[in-house]
Amino acid sequence: MSQLISIIIPVYNSQKTIIKSLESITNQLGSYNFEIIIINDGSTDASEDLINNFISENESLLIKYYYKKNGGVSSSRNIGLKNAQGEFIAFL
Repeated sequence: MSQLISIIIPVYNSQKTIIKSLESITNQLGSYNFEIIIINDGSTDASEDLINNFISENESLLIKYYYKKNGGVSSSRNIGLKNAQGEFIAFL
């Protein structure tokens, strides 16, 4: 099996772009072994609902979702790194 790629996505009020971003990842990496790690940094818009819908519609994908109190992109990336299983890391 190919090596796992972890894609870490910090999210804050990203309802306008998050689904396009997730679709872009899955379209580009369709044949690769990857996980998507989404860290919601306390969004107050519809980001969480959109992400949860995407996850439920794409159950075959390895997606980890975390929600945390707003603390900035660096703390979100650190949570992503802590939970990443991949040998390669990509930040979006």
